[in-house]
Amino acid sequence: MKRDLLWLTALALVARSVAALLVPHPPYTDPAYYVLVADRLADGFGFTVPVLWSFLEVGGSLPSSPALPVASNGHWMPMTSLLSVPFIWALEPVIGAWRAAQVPFVILSTALVPFTYWVGWELWRSRLVARMAGILAVLAGPFLIYYPQVNNIAAFGAFGAGAVWCCIRSVSSTSPGWLPGAGVLAGLATLTRVDGLLLAVPILVAWWLGRRSAVPLLLAALAFVVVMAPWLVRNLAVFGSPFPSAGGHTLWITTYNQQFSILADPSVASHLAAGLGTVVGARLATWVELAGRVTVLLGGIFVLPFVYGLWVERRRSELAPFVAYFATVFVVMGLVFTFHAPHGAFYHSAGAWLPFALPLAVASVPGLADAAGRWWRFLRRPATHRFLLVAGVVGAAVLSLAGSAVVYRGWAVSQARLESAAGFLASAAEPGDRVMAYDPARLYELVPLEGVPPPFDPFAVVDRVVDAYDVRWVVVTLAADDERDPLGLWDGAAGRDIRGEAPSFLPSLPTFEAPGVRVYEVGE
Repeated sequence: MKRDLLWLTALALVARSVAALLVPHPPYTDPAYYVLVADRLADGFGFTVPVLWSFLEVGGSLPSSPALPVASNGHWMPMTSLLSVPFIWALEPVIGAWRAAQVPFVILSTALVPFTYWVGWELWRSRLVARMAGILAVLAGPFLIYYPQVNNIAAFGAFGAGAVWCCIRSVSSTSPGWLPGAGVLAGLATLTRVDGLLLAVPILVAWWLGRRSAVPLLLAALAFVVVMAPWLVRNLAVFGSPFPSAGGHTLWITTYNQQFSILADPSVASHLAAGLGTVVGARLATWVELAGRVTVLLGGIFVLPFVYGLWVERRRSELAPFVAYFATVFVVMGLVFTFHAPHGAFYHSAGAWLPFALPLAVASVPGLADAAGRWWRFLRRPATHRFLLVAGVVGAAVLSLAGSAVVYRGWAVSQARLESAAGFLASAAEPGDRVMAYDPARLYELVPLEGVPPPFDPFAVVDRVVDAYDVRWVVVTLAADDERDPLGLWDGAAGRDIRGEAPSFLPSLPTFEAPGVRVYEVGE
């Protein structure tokens, strides 16, 4: 078993290191923002940022007194940035802030692989199950490229999976310490992603199954509160709310981009008024899409034994905390975060349940094959079981490499376009100029200009933002293979919004243009 752990850990470390080295810059908004916050913390500026990644940072509306920099983390939790700070302190002079910030996520995502092996061994007592699950954990669909980047996937996975494991151990252990340990890790997970609150479910399930006194449960709750308290107090002092963005722009939107509007005011009433197709149909569509996400993360064909295993193992009490947590995440993501879940929210929380789902799927292959063997006898042979496992892992590798390659291409194209714009601004912009861009945090990493995003609203509202923040430059970048941006800024003065109106703040011709990017200078 030690040899297995050694070679799996080495394989994971190589895979994570290569994936990290392939990406020499923040590849999308989340890593850029997390690194920007970490860099400013390391430099002594506290939780502040010189850009808005969206107006969710300032309450989902145009502030009465618009200003930059602003207090950071009004929407996203702080742990991802906090993990990077000591590595930036120690390594930035040698390898730069971005590379330094990647290090903790290379480490955490590597650790999830031997952890998955350990789960497989402890729960199924099979080296074959543990080894195959460990290999699948190295791959995990597009997580092959995502895991070591500066995002919350690996950190939430480490803390969340640790909390679930403590709950599993608590079911059969007489030690009172497992549930408080789960409370600590659930708190750390919630400081990473707010849906860490859902880890209360496996804690409650473990306590109920353990049939013990309320003391361990109360200690778990106390541990959670102690971990969370400093951040909640900070938010109350800075924003006046412990969870500043837990409002309509998060819960009651009817399209994904509506959360980025400062004109809309989503509410329960407006959500219900959208009609049955949105209230019910969108949720059903989201659950179907999430089933596809689960399939990808499990490596494709392994989703079938996973579903089979959930049914067959349903009476194993030690698995109940994991099953309850997975079911809760799946249901809540579709029901509450209907439009967020398909755009990354479900993926970002998946690291907490994958280390249990993967060995369950692998362990259930023989049982599913035996069940299907009632119609095809050859499926009952042990040699067939081994073939299915190996073929499944090969298929998972192909799926992971192909998916990661598609993601990497998109990152590379968008980075090249931003670099073109940054090169122009470095020579044309004056100190103190402000920019409007779809990804101002990434742009800031290339050229340090304060910036804001355009709200997803008609041009008249965008014009108000341009005036309020005294924006001089509007940077319009296209995603790979796109011909127009979502708001229509690409065409300058010739563009038209949903009202058929033109952007009065943009000239007819860009000041700078390169493939997939245009930079406009705002008129007087």
